Amino acid sequence: MKRLGLGLWLLLVVLVGCSPQTSSYVNDEVDYSFIDRAAVLPFQNLSQDLHAGTRMHSVFTTAVLEKDALGMVDLGETLAAMARLRISPDAALTPEQITALGEELQVQALFHGVVEEYGAERVSNDRVYMVTATFTMMETQTGSLVWKAQVHSDGTSFLRKLFGGGSASLFDVSRNAVDQALETLF
Repeated sequence: MKRLGLGLWLLLVVLVGCSPQTSSYVNDEVDYSFIDRAAVLPFQNLSQDLHAGTRMHSVFTTAVLEKDALGMVDLGETLAAMARLRISPDAALTPEQITALGEELQVQALFHGVVEEYGAERVSNDRVYMVTATFTMMETQTGSLVWKAQVHSDGTSFLRKLFGGGSASLFDVSRNAVDQALETLF
């Protein structure tokens, strides 16, 4: 019986070791109950994949909508408001620009993301999909940061290695990364 308990404990340690790595910050002094509508700004892409920012933006927006916690502004409306305010989609926003964009879109929060790593890498002889991204939320009254999460996720797992399966799909890895990050907020 002791062997079974030790075996289950070791299995748990190995499985936890394969989970996504997430670090986050949440400002405890912010009253989140007043935030009922938000917009997701275009994501910055630092990866080799030219479309990683757009893909991760789509996955992130869908995941936030599924939480059914916030009303969301459409990306087209967000881009149009940024153009009216002469804010570049690639620029880091000042607190004044965040406040102005919040007023223009009538939102209490803005989300943003940076895709740092996106795609396949060789691990041993296997091709493994990996995603590393940072997500932020700024409240629009003062333009200050209220949430930030950085997550790294890959398509490997103990069970996939044990039974010889390949990497999870890039979409599954992306969705897993987003879900892990949002768990620190919602």
